[in-house]
Amino acid sequence: MEAGEKIGLTPAVVMRRMTKVSPYPYWHFFDAYPPGYLRAVYRGNGIPLPWGNMAQVPDPCPNWAVFRMLNESRGADRGSQISVLRDGDQSLLYCCHSRRTEDMAGNPHVLSVGIDLLPALRSHGVDADAIVESITSACLHHHGEGRIPKAATEAIQGAAKVLNIAWVEDALLRPARIICPRSSACPRTEHCDGPRASRAREITDVREEIIHKARRAKAPAI
Repeated sequence: MEAGEKIGLTPAVVMRRMTKVSPYPYWHFFDAYPPGYLRAVYRGNGIPLPWGNMAQVPDPCPNWAVFRMLNESRGADRGSQISVLRDGDQSLLYCCHSRRTEDMAGNPHVLSVGIDLLPALRSHGVDADAIVESITSACLHHHGEGRIPKAATEAIQGAAKVLNIAWVEDALLRPARIICPRSSACPRTEHCDGPRASRAREITDVREEIIHKARRAKAPAI
């Protein structure tokens, strides 16, 4: 991941290129600016987005690594995270590597590249659903963030070595987190509170308000 620094490539170039040259197709890539707007996104693994129309949703889950780095001014400028994403009735398992950086104009933003771990685990011959369930249970019993069980750790390590992705193994040294597309649908026993909603409204909301006012103005008086 850090090889780009040795040959003069930006982190964004390295991350984008990884998603293209890897034989493993289940990647995602985010380039996010404060307070939570996307400038670029790639979803080869179909990960549910915590954004709507390339803009921050009103109640984003704050446990996505990219959101935490955007909203925390202190702390490490890079790190890896294994996440259980609860989307409806299904649990998905992802690992990402994120880092805080600046664009050419000096504006801070966060880059995050990640993979879907489930296809790798299944191709490695393990019960992927049982692995996800064990990690989910560990997180739910510790307020949404917990150590990865030994059997799950060993299975993910084996898959990481086959994929040759070192930051997946790095993520195993930290607790896994439960994340979700919207904090209002948080599966934790103690719901997390997302960042305050942006005061900026979606264009579609403004349009509907204008149409509604126009219709009221044209309505005949009673």
